Amino acid sequence: MYQLTDLRSYLENACVGHLLDVSTGEGDFLRFFLDSVASFDSATGLEPNKESLSIARNKLFPYKVDLVLGTVRKLPFEENYFDFVTISNALQRIEHPVKALQSMMRVLVSGGRILINETICDGLNPAQEAHLEFQTLKADMDRAKGGYHRNTFTRTEIFDILQEANVEPEKIFISGNEAEMLNSKEKIWQFTHKIDEMVELAGELPQKNSFESRSWALKEKLKINGFQIPPQLSLIAYKP
Repeated sequence: MYQLTDLRSYLENACVGHLLDVSTGEGDFLRFFLDSVASFDSATGLEPNKESLSIARNKLFPYKVDLVLGTVRKLPFEENYFDFVTISNALQRIEHPVKALQSMMRVLVSGGRILINETICDGLNPAQEAHLEFQTLKADMDRAKGGYHRNTFTRTEIFDILQEANVEPEKIFISGNEAEMLNSKEKIWQFTHKIDEMVELAGELPQKNSFESRSWALKEKLKINGFQIPPQLSLIAYKP
């Protein structure tokens, strides 16, 4: 999933010390990060979902990573401990992202770095718009089930959050169109099947008919335009 060529080049000579990855999910970004850096002393992944941690454990092999069940709302770590803290594509699932970033900064040592990576919805091509529409449908379904999942951020919205959290980025990377354009019949079928499975999980929600209608419209767009992961904004800041 993660290519982020410019970010990878920046990280390739980095010795990151003690690393914390917040909202690790299934481990994709943490694996990208560990594959990219020159060295690390320890790596910890924090994730609230047990099933995701189980998948992450397999994806992160053969790296030695401590996987911890927990949330950013109450980080189970000492202050001023980690040399590097990362979070990727998770702020949109956090109800109070400013407080989350402030918590992450508290466990970071003075002179340490924080890396924030988020998908953005600015300047998309038709294939990226189709992928964004899928993400919006997924977010709406999560909210209908009682969860918190806001829509994809704009670049300006992310910078507004950083400013409120007193996090000032010193390095900024935008991935652009480097992600593969997926428009083969096989890839389209796989993605439409994923959409069908997601809508099926809507169960008896009152909005299920609306979700089904939106999924059909989305699948037609996929046949025409294919799909592509939207640009991702990567920001690195230092803790004074």
